[in-house]
Amino acid sequence: MTSESAPPSSEPPPSAKLPSGKEPSSALKRFLESPRSYALVVPTVNACVAATGLFIPWFMEPVSFGQFILISTFVQYLWLLDLGTSQLITRTSARLKQAGLNSPAGVRVQGILWTRFYLAVIATVTALALAVAFRDSFKVPLPMPATLLAILAGGMQFILMGHLALYRGLSTFGLFTANNSIVQVGLTAPRVLGLYFGGLSGCFSVLILWFGGVAASMLRRDPPRIRFHPSLHRMRRTVAVAFPLFVSVSLWSVFMMANRWFVADLADPETYGQFSFAAAVLGLYAGTFGTIAQAYYPKLSAEAYAAEPFALSRRVVGDALKLAAVISVLSTIGVMLVKLVVPFVYVAYAAAVPALKIFLVAGIPMISASWLMPIAMSARTRPIREIVAVYFLAIGTLWAGTVIGFREAGLEGVGIGVIVASFVMLGGQSVLLRRSRVLSIRDAARLVLSVLLLSASVALVSHYVAP
Repeated sequence: MTSESAPPSSEPPPSAKLPSGKEPSSALKRFLESPRSYALVVPTVNACVAATGLFIPWFMEPVSFGQFILISTFVQYLWLLDLGTSQLITRTSARLKQAGLNSPAGVRVQGILWTRFYLAVIATVTALALAVAFRDSFKVPLPMPATLLAILAGGMQFILMGHLALYRGLSTFGLFTANNSIVQVGLTAPRVLGLYFGGLSGCFSVLILWFGGVAASMLRRDPPRIRFHPSLHRMRRTVAVAFPLFVSVSLWSVFMMANRWFVADLADPETYGQFSFAAAVLGLYAGTFGTIAQAYYPKLSAEAYAAEPFALSRRVVGDALKLAAVISVLSTIGVMLVKLVVPFVYVAYAAAVPALKIFLVAGIPMISASWLMPIAMSARTRPIREIVAVYFLAIGTLWAGTVIGFREAGLEGVGIGVIVASFVMLGGQSVLLRRSRVLSIRDAARLVLSVLLLSASVALVSHYVAP
């Protein structure tokens, strides 16, 4: 699951600091209510989610797994249609926190919560209608009612993400870490059990109950007050203010998963299942490092915002290149092992090995771009037109690379398209950071060229050492 959760960078509120020795669980409470809890607990849970993701295809046939990956996109995408209100809640509540408010009161935050609720209803109903209307529009069919259940699960997640954003902004680390971790736990054993015993419908039924339970718990604790219900005019103003925040986050998420739909329109169900396996491995690979980036960028973004122009250029590039070097080593190990491991562990997905090797190479520029993305989005200036231009160019390149690559070379061609699009995104992020006066031209060029050389090296290993 794509998660928007990012660790807050401020200190915990005074109310979170409890005297020691008053009750047996005080040490646990102090831990949960400190910033360290997010840095330790959430990545651990996300690692379990990643491990679960590698376990699922082991007991699924390619066609069913392809359908599972495709309709899971609804769960991952739907909450993005909040039009940036999650980010607006975090920003607004953080400002209220600085003013001394440690609870989700006040007409401004409550108004955003109400607006998000209506957006959740509209987005869910619209997605249900579109799924029914376009169920036979792809070569890979959308199985009903599993698709409808996936959309409802996404709607539940839509609602709960508002309160997670609120707790993050107020720096109530105990509530944020606990609820966010519980949400992620639903993607481990509960989802797998639902999938194993109830198929696709069972899987998403479990997620509806799981996400709905977390949402109900948070709504019961901090319900939107009816007396703070906003007028239609205020809701329109809220959406207008939040929309620029929505653009960058949503376009990035579209870029990360759009080729699922591109390939669904090109490949037969069996081939799509093989693609889904390779794409799922890349997604888990990139997502793991994305979690690390979330623990890295808040402090650096704050420093970049306050620092002199280009003062952090060498540091940002140095850290990014260290990450790229680590990814290159892991990708090299991966391309050398997949030919042995996949046919042995995932017998039904042996045909995905050539594409998977290329996708592992694509992970180097993709993860490097994802590392830079939050810094570029939160730098001192955010030229929205340039952000849109960069993201649309990358998405357009991904579409063209997918279509041309598939027609010319099958799934390996799709992987090459991902590599090209990832470099377009990496170059675009570097341009944005240059325009925001974070990276110098020289450092930006050094970063892109270094990642290009590392990717080429791994590709050569894949072709000549482990063909």
